Amino acid sequence: MQEIFDLAASVGISLDESIVERTMTYVDKLPAEGTTSLQRDIVAGRPSELDAWSGAVVRLAARTGVEVPVHTFIHDTLLPLELKSRSALGHKIH
Repeated sequence: MQEIFDLAASVGISLDESIVERTMTYVDKLPAEGTTSLQRDIVAGRPSELDAWSGAVVRLAARTGVEVPVHTFIHDTLLPLELKSRSALGHKIH
């Protein structure tokens, strides 16, 4: 969340100063056994939102010079897993 906040500021988008803390408080209250649609899609071999979410963050960060190590790690780690899952289940890879 802090990476998104910093990236937004670098391109002139002003977010409420408390947004990171409020969002993390919300996330911390979610059930530990819960899953995201992204996670369920990757497991099922379906295209996920990974590239639209973390991929977009990584690409914008590269253009602006903002470091986003968490999003880079997430994207670089999960993309091969998604592609492998989709391939293993016979889903078309674009």
